[in-house]
Amino acid sequence: MTRKVVLYALAIGFALYLVVPFYWIVNISFMHEVDAASVPPQFLPADPTMANYLGFVNPSTDQALVGSNAVGDTPYALLNSLVVALSTALVNLVLGTFAAYSFSRIQFRGSQVLLIVYLLTRMVPGIAIIIPFYLVMRTLDLLDTYGALILSYTTFALPITIWILKDYFRTVPRELEDAARVDRCGWFRMMWSVFLPISAPGLVAAAIFSFMTAWNEFMFALFMTSSISSQTIPVIAANFATDLNTQVTLMAAAGVLAVLPPLVLVLICQRLIVQGMAAGSVKG
Repeated sequence: MTRKVVLYALAIGFALYLVVPFYWIVNISFMHEVDAASVPPQFLPADPTMANYLGFVNPSTDQALVGSNAVGDTPYALLNSLVVALSTALVNLVLGTFAAYSFSRIQFRGSQVLLIVYLLTRMVPGIAIIIPFYLVMRTLDLLDTYGALILSYTTFALPITIWILKDYFRTVPRELEDAARVDRCGWFRMMWSVFLPISAPGLVAAAIFSFMTAWNEFMFALFMTSSISSQTIPVIAANFATDLNTQVTLMAAAGVLAVLPPLVLVLICQRLIVQGMAAGSVKG
């Protein structure tokens, strides 16, 4: 009985640790600036307002001055982040599927060593490779483009994508592939009609990981982009805190908008994510 009470208490405490900060940001985003700075703090807005969110569509004079027009740039940054994150997830799925299938179905000398080498590449600090990446992208004339970010983020996410999919693909019975070949299915048709639908949980888990990697990354986006044509939401969000005219309520509203897309995506796909990650970890 005592053990259950302790476990429930820890679970509730951990849930509050995750939920309360997000609730506080949402709460402040509906406040006026004066109310957000009040003492004691208001746990519910006394006079709720949508002005902070409407400012991203039609900023007032004061709002337009915040963070060197960070308010007006936020919608474009969200679109850039969405394009980059979705493209990164798609490229990772395509490349990761071919590589992971090979590792899970084909036995060849050095396969485990190669997998470990892939994983070791993720242990290199980003700051150690950002200058070489910058020089490569400049040589390829990709600076300040989606391409520079997509290529960079694919490099980061692909090793983990391969590991996730490799473990999940090993849980798919070989008999299903053999049955498809007996029915005269070619390899591509077998993959599209039989193998990939069964592997949907693993694919979704890998795609969400790739999406989140691209959506949250800041350092490479800061170095590789210089205009709103390709700057992502982490870069623009940082501008809110670098201006003398900082407004906490606008920062909170921008934070809510930045969190919503990945949050909604995870909530929609949570069952498949759990299945994909659990299958790989238990049976991989």
